[in-house]
Amino acid sequence: MDIKCLRTFQAVVQCGTYARAAEHLGYTQSTVTVHIKQLERDLGIPLFERVGRRMVLTQKGAEALTQAADIIAAVDRLGSLAAAEGELSGELRVDVAESLLCYAMNEVISEFRERAPGVRLRLRDGSLAQISRTLPHAECDLSLLYAVDWRPDDMVVETIAHVSTVAVVATTVAPPDLQTSGHSVTMPFIIDEPDSVFRIGFERSLAERGIDLADTMELWTTHAIRRLVTLGMGFTIAPRFAVVDELAAGQLQTAPSPSDDLAFPVLLAYRKTTWLTPAAQLFIEVVKKHLPAALSR
Repeated sequence: MDIKCLRTFQAVVQCGTYARAAEHLGYTQSTVTVHIKQLERDLGIPLFERVGRRMVLTQKGAEALTQAADIIAAVDRLGSLAAAEGELSGELRVDVAESLLCYAMNEVISEFRERAPGVRLRLRDGSLAQISRTLPHAECDLSLLYAVDWRPDDMVVETIAHVSTVAVVATTVAPPDLQTSGHSVTMPFIIDEPDSVFRIGFERSLAERGIDLADTMELWTTHAIRRLVTLGMGFTIAPRFAVVDELAAGQLQTAPSPSDDLAFPVLLAYRKTTWLTPAAQLFIEVVKKHLPAALSR
């Protein structure tokens, strides 16, 4: 079984298509096809099935992906035995919650690039639902995310910090009443995916007081949410560190809510079977050095 075929298999899953995997690996698309067919012959199972234009893992393919990741990690470990004696190299894939990536990772990324210029750092934003799918299949090496009771048995999960949230609205409009029990909030609530721990905590705290949200707008990027809120089109709930600059500049104002006292953990997670490369160990070190301070703003 050729390690190149295993790497190609992993790349196809990460990139989504043979064409993108070929571009990522520097191969022709026909080479990627050959590698996948060779691996399927070696294993005696189909790895993918086509659904429309997409290649989707079969059940056995998903199992093979996890084991392939372990083999690739072992090979990389052998190849990195001397890394501690010289410049770090290779690739590090990190999935990060969007607000962390946008508003709290500057110093982490800057120091990591300075200390490991030979490492290709691949950062990708994702929700808890997305990361809980990609991490078990070794589509990333590390993840930084928000979660409350998420502690899978096959993961190493470490709490890096806790963050608080605030409800914010443009200073050009009157803030909504989010505290008086038993009424309906007519101002639109602008928020992201339903599985957001901030959204769940906020909506639960309102429900406990019998407060109803009459209108909810679901968007999928932090930038779009902030844009509509600053235009006075509604209010949102956000980690305080992500809006502290706008609050200080007078672009946003807070609307006191029953969820203001809630604290949400920021978690660092990776698979228990993952061997932490020197690059991954360095990234974790830099995260622990800078991220807590960035989140305490």
